[in-house]
Amino acid sequence: MSELLLALDVGTTTARALLAEAGGAVLASASRPIATTHPGPGRAEQDAEAVLRATLDAARETLAKAGRAPADLAAVGVTSQRASLVVWDRRTGKPAGPMVLWNDLSGSGRAAEMKAAGLFSWPQMPSCKLEAALAAAGPGDWLWGGMESFLVWRLSGGGAHVTDISNAWLSGYYNFAGAWNEPILTWQGLSESMFPRIVDSCGPMAVCDPTVFGAATPITALLGDQQAGFFAHGGVQAGTWKATFGTSGVIIASTGETPASPMPTLPPEALAGLGGKAFFCVEGMIITAGAAIDWVAQGLGLFQSTAALLAAAEAVPDAGGVAFRPSLQGLGAPHANINAAGLLAGLHPGVTPAHLARAAVDGVAFRAREIAEAMSPLIGRDAPLGVDGGLAASPVFLQALADALSRPVRRHTVTEATAYGAAMAAGFGAGLLDKSALAARATYKALVEPRIGAAEAEARYRAWSGKVY
Repeated sequence: MSELLLALDVGTTTARALLAEAGGAVLASASRPIATTHPGPGRAEQDAEAVLRATLDAARETLAKAGRAPADLAAVGVTSQRASLVVWDRRTGKPAGPMVLWNDLSGSGRAAEMKAAGLFSWPQMPSCKLEAALAAAGPGDWLWGGMESFLVWRLSGGGAHVTDISNAWLSGYYNFAGAWNEPILTWQGLSESMFPRIVDSCGPMAVCDPTVFGAATPITALLGDQQAGFFAHGGVQAGTWKATFGTSGVIIASTGETPASPMPTLPPEALAGLGGKAFFCVEGMIITAGAAIDWVAQGLGLFQSTAALLAAAEAVPDAGGVAFRPSLQGLGAPHANINAAGLLAGLHPGVTPAHLARAAVDGVAFRAREIAEAMSPLIGRDAPLGVDGGLAASPVFLQALADALSRPVRRHTVTEATAYGAAMAAGFGAGLLDKSALAARATYKALVEPRIGAAEAEARYRAWSGKVY
C-alpha cells in the first residue's frame, strides 16, 4: 500500500504543494504566486480559477520532481486561507465572480448591522460579504464556500461540497454546536442548500476526479491554514502551542475538547473535528509581522532586501532606544484594534538604519510576548514555543523572540510546516498514522535559549510598551 501523502496549501500569497512519506520524510515541494487585486479602499480579491490552476500546477511540479504520479498517492490533504469566500455555479463549477479575501473589509457596514440585530459577526467574516457577492452574481443555482470548499469541489469533479469545523467556525455562519446558524440564514434569506456540508477535519471526505487530478485519490484532510500547521507540531492535545511567523504572526494554543478563553479578545476557536469530537484553541494574531519588517527594509528604502535588514539587526546589540510597533494594518490580539496604525518612537540623532532594523525585529518579538502573556493561563510560563514560517528561519529573530518570551524557542525542521501538517493530517485521516505517530513527526532543527534573564527581559518589554502605547 502506498504511503505517499500530498498536501495542497493555498495561502493568501502563495499556492504550495508538498509530497511527504507517512514516515515524515519530505520528498519534494513546489509553489506558485497568487495575485491579489484591490478594487477599492479596504478591498481584496483574487481570481479563484487562477488560484485553482496555480495549485494544480504546483502539485504537478511536486510530483514530477519526485518522479511520482497521482496514482502513487495514498491520500491528499487540503489547507487554505480561512474566511475567504467563493460563489460558484452548481452545474459548471465556474466562479460567479472574484474570491473575496479574509482581509477584505467591504463587509464592515453589514457587520455593524448584524451586531445591531443581535447576530454574531465580524468585518472579515464571509457572513458580512456573501450577500453582496450573491447580488453581484445575479440569478443562478449558486453554491458558496471558502477556498477549501471550492478546491475540493473542483478536485472531486463536483462530487463533494464540504468544509470542516476549523473553516466553518470563522465563516460567521456556524452556530458553534455543529451546524449552520439558522437565525442568520433566515435573516439574510439564504438557503442552507448552498452551504457546504460540515465534515470531520480528518477522514475520508471526497475522492479526486481522475479527469481533473489524474487519479481517484482520496482526500482525507481538510483544515484551515493555522490549524494545519498545528498538526505539524504534533497534534491537538490541550496545553500545546505553536506560532507561525510569515507575512503575519499567529500564535495558537490548544484547549483540547473544552472551549476556553483567557480574555474577550482571545475567544475560543475550532482547532479540528476528529472522530466526531470538536477540539478547540485560542488564536492571537500579529497582523503584520514579516510584512512589517519587509516594509521597514524596502518600503522605507533603508535596505535592499529583508535579508540585508536582518543582517544589520544582528550587527547591533539593541535598538538604540528606538521602539517599533508593527501594526501597519491594525493591532491584533490581545488589543483587537483594527484602526491602529504602525508606530515608530524613540528617534534621536544617534539612530542608524541598523537600530531601525533591530527595532523592527524586536517589535514583532514584543508583540508575540503580549499574546503569550495573555495565553499564559492556558500554556503555563515555561513551555517552549514551536515556530515555523519564513521569518522563523532568521537566527536574529529567533533570539529576539526567545529573549522577549523568556522561554526556549524551537524551529520546526520543515519550513513549510502548514503544508507538512496538512500532509500528516491526511496520513492520520487515511489511517496511516495514529496520534502517537503524529506526535513523533514533530521534529525541530534549532533550539534557542534566552540570552538574558527574566528581569532584564521584563525591563526591555516594559520600556518598549511605554513608548508605543
